[in-house]
Amino acid sequence: MKILLAFVLSGAATALAQAPLLVPLHEQKGWQVLQYSNLPPHRVNFSPAGLQMTVEASAMPVIYPLRSPMRVAAVRVQGRVDGSLRLPALRQGEPKFDDYVFRLGLVASGERKLNFVQRQVAPSWVRTLFALAPEGSGISRIQFFNVGADSAAIGRERQHPLSELIFERVVAVPRPDGRFDFEHRLALPLDAVAVWLSSDGDDSGSSYAVQVERIELIGR
Repeated sequence: MKILLAFVLSGAATALAQAPLLVPLHEQKGWQVLQYSNLPPHRVNFSPAGLQMTVEASAMPVIYPLRSPMRVAAVRVQGRVDGSLRLPALRQGEPKFDDYVFRLGLVASGERKLNFVQRQVAPSWVRTLFALAPEGSGISRIQFFNVGADSAAIGRERQHPLSELIFERVVAVPRPDGRFDFEHRLALPLDAVAVWLSSDGDDSGSSYAVQVERIELIGR
């Protein structure tokens, strides 16, 4: 009887851990809509249709801290792009062409922390990143899943050349009608403490709008 009960409780705990988390996109409550000091911000709007970012040669982070860390094994995303980037698709990611219509980032917990001196000199986005860590812990990286401009780039990975904290993988491209709909399973689950959204047009001087309709985090 005890063995059976333990098995049932274990199964219930596993089912609970695997329940997808639907990230709320219909209202700003719980989100941090931030700005970079040297770049113009987007226009951001939350509505029943989702989160819309209107990009006008701009860039900014939009962050949703999770209430508690979550072991994430996969992500599901649905959305739409109205407009496009003004850059050669095959050069996307290179210096001066480092714009993507949508990046979904998972902020992963870790052991890395900022010391006093680093906190004084670090860019504001780096201080914001480390402030997302639960008390007593640190951050390891932001793992981004990018919507690229050319299907030939799907599967391409890199550590961002401007920061050892940023890792990226191109996982999808928009369809001809601008819609993107993907599910990506991580090679190794990570412990996420926040969702970090990014769309940018500052390198290419691009103007477009992104409607993010659904984001699901799927537990291990």
